[in-house]
Amino acid sequence: MSTSEIAVLFCRPNAPQGQVDSLDLESHALDEVGLDSAWIEMESVVDGEADLALSHVREAPGRAWLYRGWMLTEDEYSALADAVEERGERLVVGPEEYALTHYLPSYYGHLRGHTALSAWTDGADPTEAWEAAQSVPGPPWFLKDHVKSAKEEWWDACVVPPDATRADFLATCQSLLDARGDRFERGFVVRELLRLAELPIRGPSGEPLFDEHRLVFWRGRLVAHAPYHDHEAEPPPLARFDFLSSIDSPFFTADVARLADGGWRVIELNDGGVSTLPPLMDPRDLYRHVADPRGARR
Repeated sequence: MSTSEIAVLFCRPNAPQGQVDSLDLESHALDEVGLDSAWIEMESVVDGEADLALSHVREAPGRAWLYRGWMLTEDEYSALADAVEERGERLVVGPEEYALTHYLPSYYGHLRGHTALSAWTDGADPTEAWEAAQSVPGPPWFLKDHVKSAKEEWWDACVVPPDATRADFLATCQSLLDARGDRFERGFVVRELLRLAELPIRGPSGEPLFDEHRLVFWRGRLVAHAPYHDHEAEPPPLARFDFLSSIDSPFFTADVARLADGGWRVIELNDGGVSTLPPLMDPRDLYRHVADPRGARR
């Protein structure tokens, strides 16, 4: 199947009429590069009715859809892929490829030696997370589930401080569970808290922001990159991350960060479909590659 048959499938929750978000900006970029698109509602997909979500989308047998939207669980994404296949179409990123770069335990082996030391649990038991943490240098530790942290609650549900007791750790785990709610994914991840280079700005809840960059990979090539935050910064040494091109997914992102001592580490991988494009990245820089059939390697 050629890339000329690719279209973008946007998926987001219902929003008030007139509200504009980054996906709207991406849809305008598609018009400029000549790619078609369609919109579906996230609520139907999450409720197990992916076929209903697609019911208003014109069928195009042979078409490949590039998913762009809100995070789905592996099961939700697989159900969407099945519904698309029943129409004689497919998702560019298959369910196994989606899971590979969506869940830290799936991709951690590819990053060994290039990322923070980590341990995890399969399940939401904070006591098991405490036991797993004993194999990770610290405290301090960085805490998340298999997919996301709760950075918006940095001091309560994300970072375990250096002087934390077992009780403090368990409380942080509970705060993470509360923050993620029914979207808590699979288990706890306890990570070595790297000393990253801070930016001279702060996040909305006063949390520190770091010199991070998002790299976008399309069909085995790095095709776009930009600082993660809305703050100009020197680009990372891109050649250092060439090894990521071997990740077996046609569309994913890698977040990399500068250490306080000047080195660099990969923070995490993400499926490309659910990765927000940084504010300083022009979406046309990505979609020109998606629209170019010469860019196909997989």
